[in-house]
Amino acid sequence: MRRAALLAVVMSLCAGCGDDTPTSPSSRPVNATERFDNIINVRESKFFPFSVGSNGTTTINLASLSPIDRPGVVNATMEIGWGKAIKDENGTVVSCDLAKVIQTTPALASQLSDTLTPASDYCANIADVGGLREPVNFSMRISHP
Repeated sequence: MRRAALLAVVMSLCAGCGDDTPTSPSSRPVNATERFDNIINVRESKFFPFSVGSNGTTTINLASLSPIDRPGVVNATMEIGWGKAIKDENGTVVSCDLAKVIQTTPALASQLSDTLTPASDYCANIADVGGLREPVNFSMRISHP
């Protein structure tokens, strides 16, 4: 009797094991997240090239501004945006032709979100619009398909 009960339990556990039908992967594009960490001077702008591999949502987050030579945070209004990467004859990205910009302060969540089409070479930009009193460290996150 004990052996029959054990056999029944084993058989019930194996009932779902025989289905070898593969599942298809999700059709949603996988996003890559890139960080752009650097120093920005008063009244300066900087850009970071990135490539979008397929249509989908791209987000840009100005995550932080901090003093260069001491701990702390800087809460200055900056301009962030995205645009098309401009390349020279050798294929090197030399500038950023901005298509959309916003003014924002650092935050935990993305401040700029857009669907970038077609798949191409783009750039994220940051610029001081008068809020900085000294050069600062910054960190941006760009998430894209």
